[in-house]
Amino acid sequence: MGIERDPHAGPVPAAAWAADAEARQERGRVEIFNATRPGGLDGWTMDLAQYEAMRTHILEMIDDEADDDGTIRLQLVVDAAQDRFGNHELFPNGRLTNYVRYTKTDLEARCEVERIPRSSPQRIVRWRSE
Repeated sequence: MGIERDPHAGPVPAAAWAADAEARQERGRVEIFNATRPGGLDGWTMDLAQYEAMRTHILEMIDDEADDDGTIRLQLVVDAAQDRFGNHELFPNGRLTNYVRYTKTDLEARCEVERIPRSSPQRIVRWRSE
């Protein structure tokens, strides 16, 4: 029996990847993926620098702060992002919750991280191989 995956797990269609490549090249933006949406796109973009900062933060938190089972509470990741980037020029409004959560959903659709099904509070882990 394989790993149980949450519905937010990817992959998304090739058309979503093509739209993302275009947004990155032409506008310096990232198309936010969502595996639960038709076509795999959430319908909005994020500045590339903001996205890369959040992506790096989420992956570093999993790698450096996860429990022995490889999982980490999402709220811990959000709180650490607020501490790390709350006064950063990339995030002038200073509120990081949505940046973390949307980037996390995107990384799920890209098969880089996954949420643990039925975990409460929500926990995430690096993508697990079958």
